Amino acid sequence: MSAKHLTIACAAVAAALAAAHPAAAAWPEKPVRVTVPFGPGGTTDILTRNIQKIVQDKSLLPHPLTVINVGGHFSVGSTQVKNAAPDGYTFLVIHSALLSGEVVAPQRNLSYRDFEPVALTGGFCLHPIVRKDSPYRTLKDLLDAAKASPSTITMGVNIGALNHMMGVFMEQGYPGAKFRFVQIGGGGENYAAITGGQTQSTVLSSSEYQSYKAGNIRALAYSGPQRLSLEPEIPTARELGLGFEYCIENYWFAPKGTPREAVDGMADMLAKAIRLPEMKEFFDRQAQTDQFMRGEEFRKRLDEEFKAIEPVAKASMPR
Repeated sequence: MSAKHLTIACAAVAAALAAAHPAAAAWPEKPVRVTVPFGPGGTTDILTRNIQKIVQDKSLLPHPLTVINVGGHFSVGSTQVKNAAPDGYTFLVIHSALLSGEVVAPQRNLSYRDFEPVALTGGFCLHPIVRKDSPYRTLKDLLDAAKASPSTITMGVNIGALNHMMGVFMEQGYPGAKFRFVQIGGGGENYAAITGGQTQSTVLSSSEYQSYKAGNIRALAYSGPQRLSLEPEIPTARELGLGFEYCIENYWFAPKGTPREAVDGMADMLAKAIRLPEMKEFFDRQAQTDQFMRGEEFRKRLDEEFKAIEPVAKASMPR
């Protein structure tokens, strides 16, 4: 065969292969589903829906971002995503509940290692909360009551999640105090429970408190490193002698085995969203931080956070 004929033959083979294996289309080709494993109105839901709005307003994706709330215990929605097909169109937004829950509820067979880590988008700290008409005017009042009558002061939480861990931090910082933790759910559900008189106390994020503080609630402390500029009258847990800080970050995951182009595509979109002035305003308004991580840096952060929360989670388990 001549060189000319060989060239023509090779070109024909290449054309046939291209026809049989067309170039992969850019992700995404259809709407993207994001599961928030909490009811509406909590910090994770508020963050995700704000990003959803920015995606739409700024055309950050060629297809819609659809948010799905799964209320109740966070493990329900998380497990749904864990077991979903890794099609590149299913994601989970959660926080350290996925880490502490691995220890507190091992029977649920759920770990952050079961997912593909996508990105970290911002963080927040917490407030212990009572109703405005509560007899507990200060955090010391609440802890004294929990010490005088252990396991009688009800605290609404999502077992294994951040509000539960905050309650354990307070118990450890005030020896002898013991709450009766009641499974309620996320921030919106706990706000409804405490204002409805179902619980005597709860823990809300700084973001949730900004949304709900006009209601019938009062914050007793703040778990951040210094007082919030939005709430300068609320003392930190350290100021009150409890000896701890406890803040949380927002995590995005995908089912194990999700194609790399989808994981990277979602991380790219989130990186763009975080840099927008609208997101900066959102974080400031909601008392959240605006950090961003992805890739190996994010994987290492998850391992570090698990190592830090594991002993506290173990301390929360019945003995």
